[in-house]
Amino acid sequence: MGSEKIKAAVIGMGPHGRRIVDVVGRFPRVELTAVVDRQASALNYEKLPASTARLESTDSLWTGGVDLVCIATNGPSHAAIAAEAIARGVRYLMVEKPMACSVAECEQIVAQAAKAGTRVAVDHVRRHAPIYRWLRERIVSGDWGQIRAIWMQRPGIGLGCNAVHSFDTVRFLTGREVRRVTAWVDDPIAKNPRGPDFVDPGGLVVLDMGKDLRAVVAQIEDGAGPTAVEIDMTAARIRLDEQSGAVEIVERDLSVKPGPGRPASFNRTEAPDGLSAKTDMLLMIEGCLADLLGDGPVASDGAQGLATVEILVAAHLSHRRGNVPIDVPLASPSDRKEWLPVT
Repeated sequence: MGSEKIKAAVIGMGPHGRRIVDVVGRFPRVELTAVVDRQASALNYEKLPASTARLESTDSLWTGGVDLVCIATNGPSHAAIAAEAIARGVRYLMVEKPMACSVAECEQIVAQAAKAGTRVAVDHVRRHAPIYRWLRERIVSGDWGQIRAIWMQRPGIGLGCNAVHSFDTVRFLTGREVRRVTAWVDDPIAKNPRGPDFVDPGGLVVLDMGKDLRAVVAQIEDGAGPTAVEIDMTAARIRLDEQSGAVEIVERDLSVKPGPGRPASFNRTEAPDGLSAKTDMLLMIEGCLADLLGDGPVASDGAQGLATVEILVAAHLSHRRGNVPIDVPLASPSDRKEWLPVT
C-alpha cells in the first residue's frame, strides 16, 4: 500500500456500510474523509471520526479528491455510483455485492476501471475467510481425491442479496467455472425490507461445472438456517456450520475395496487448531480491503463479481423459461442486458 495517505469515502451507511467504516479504521494509512447517505439519520454513527464529512449526496464528495470509495448502497445504484467514482479518478473501488443488476452493467464497470487504471474489488468476502482458503488449498491439492458435489444452504432474502455469495464460494473452492445454470425461483414470501421497488426472492439453483461436478445452492427466504455447506469428494466429505463453527471431515481410505464382510474404511479428521467455520465479517472485509489496497492481483476483482451476476441472471432466465438449463456465458445481448431489481 506504500506510505502515502489514502483518502477514503463510504457511500451507503446501512448496516454493511457501518461495518466497512469500522474496518477502514483498522488501516493506519487510510483516512476516512467522508461518508454519504441520502438519509440524514443514517449519518449519525457514533464511531465516525470527528473529521469525517457527513454528506447526503455525492455532489461535494470529490472536491478534495478521494482515493478509495467503498459502495455499500443497494444493488440498482451500484453501476451509476461506480461510473461516477471511476470518472472522478478514484484509484481503489470496493463494491458491495451484487456488483450490479445486469451483466451489461458489470461489463461496463470492468471496462471503465480497466481504461482508467482503477483497482476494483467486489465484496465477496468468503474468499478471505481462513476456513474457505484452507479448504480450497486441500481441494486443489488432490489429497481428498476429486470433487463431485457442493451443497450450500442459506436462509433469508434472496438470490441477489445472499446466494451470489454462494455462487462465488463454489467457484472459489473449486477453481472451476459454471457452464450451465438450472433454477427454480420462489415467489417472494415477505415484503422486501429495502422497499417495494426491490424484488429478490430465494430459490434453488443447480450449477453444472463440467467434469462430473455439480453444485446446489438453496436460498430459502423463510429457512431456519444456519448457513451450511457440504463438500463431497471421492475420498472425503466435509461439512461446515457457520453458526456453531463446526467443521466435520470424514476421510475414506480408498485402498480398502468394499465387499462381502469388508466394509469401507472411514476416519474422522480435524481441521487445523483454531480454524472454525464461524465467519468473522469484519475480518473478511478487512481481508478484502487489504487485497484491494495491495499490489498483487485482487482475489474478488470485477471479473469475479461479473461472473456471479451472470449466474444470477441465468437462474432467473432458467426459471422463466420453464426451468431449462441456461448456458453461461450468456450469448444473447438481450440476456446480458437483463436487469434485475435485486437488493
